[in-house]
Amino acid sequence: RSFKIQDVLAKLLETFASDLQEATKKEEAAVELYNKLMESKGAEKASAQDALAKMEKEGGARGMSREESKAELDALTDQIANDEKYIEEVTKSQAEKTQEWKER
Repeated sequence: RSFKIQDVLAKLLETFASDLQEATKKEEAAVELYNKLMESKGAEKASAQDALAKMEKEGGARGMSREESKAELDALTDQIANDEKYIEEVTKSQAEKTQEWKER
């Protein structure tokens, strides 16, 4: 009877030992994978921060360009309005001249 108990306990010890080895291997693999991932993400974060810093510098230059573009847009809008008035006047003048030529 006690031999059976000792045999069961020996099997349990064997099982626990092999399970511990497996768990240790899995844990080591997980830690290695985590470290690689963190290294990769750290590099990604650094490059994103560099890009953001460059964009902030570039954004200031864009701000000036935006103001210049807005002023140019306003000037072009005024020019279009003036051109439309001119076209309307020329069209009226042409209609009057055509009428005068028909009457002759």
